[in-house]
This record gives sequence, C-alpha cells and structure tokens, in this order.
Amino acid sequence: PMQQLVPASPLCCLRFNPKVPEQVVGGSYNGLISFFDMRKGSTPVETSVIENSHHDPVYDIYWVSSKTGNQCVSVSTDGQMMWWDTRRLGEPTDVIELNNGAPGGGQVLGGASLEYNTEAGPTKYLVGTEQGVVLSVNLRNKKTNNGVTIYDQGAGKHHGPIYSIQRN
Repeated sequence: PMQQLVPASPLCCLRFNPKVPEQVVGGSYNGLISFFDMRKGSTPVETSVIENSHHDPVYDIYWVSSKTGNQCVSVSTDGQMMWWDTRRLGEPTDVIELNNGAPGGGQVLGGASLEYNTEAGPTKYLVGTEQGVVLSVNLRNKKTNNGVTIYDQGAGKHHGPIYSIQRN
C-alpha cells in the first residue's frame, strides 16, 4: 500500500476532502471522528473527544460546502447528526436528533447512511435510517421538528435498514 491510516478505533466510513485531496475524515466504530492529513503521517491530526462524540458507530460522513473547507457532518445509529470543524474536533459545532416527531417525544431514528450534495442546496441532507425510514434534513427549517422531514411512513416502507442513499 502507498499509505496506511492508523485510527484510534476501527473505521466504518472515510471521505476525502474534495478541496484538499490529502485530507481525509473518518468515522469510527466507537463513535469518534478522526481527521487525517496524509502529508503529516498515518496517525490522526485531530480526533474528537469521546464524551462529545457519537455513542454508536459512525456509519457515514460527508464534507460540507464551507468557506474554509474544514467542515463535515456525520450520522450514527445513536440517532444524532453532528457537524464538525476538523480544526477543532473537541466538540461538534451543531447537533440534531433524528426523531420522527410523534406526540409524546417521538421515536429516535438511527442514521445508517447519509447523502449531501451542494446542488440540492447547501443546507439539505438525506438520511437513511436503521428503521427503514428516509429523512430529509434542512437546516434552514429548524423550527419544525429540527428541520427533519420524514418520508416512507406509509405502505411501501422499507422493512430493514437503509445502508446507502443517493439523490437523483
């Protein structure tokens, strides 16, 4: 191999930075986020703090369109979607609970896959869940159920986890 990465915990997902190809961000089995700069070696340059990270495996992560090119978003089966600045991974910059919004607190839905595409809008995300539900997250509409819109609630719903999701 040309390069080997040595994270603190086994990686479940990994994405190259579209603006800086030597930079990689990964989500670990123990919920940590690790930032690697391959010009600086095989160990993480920065790793999130376990107390402020996901509590389940991070199954998908994406770089987010930003001025600095240092921001990413992650989803986990713990039901949280977290935004990070790779220069300061001590705590997430924002957190949303993936909830179906039902009366009485609702059900937390575990994120198993994520789709982010700037062409759809810089604040719009698609999330596939362990429960077989597709969620649309729009950060500009946080007043209504934290910006989470639920799809596939009726007949034809998936009967198992959604491990991959893409926009058309």
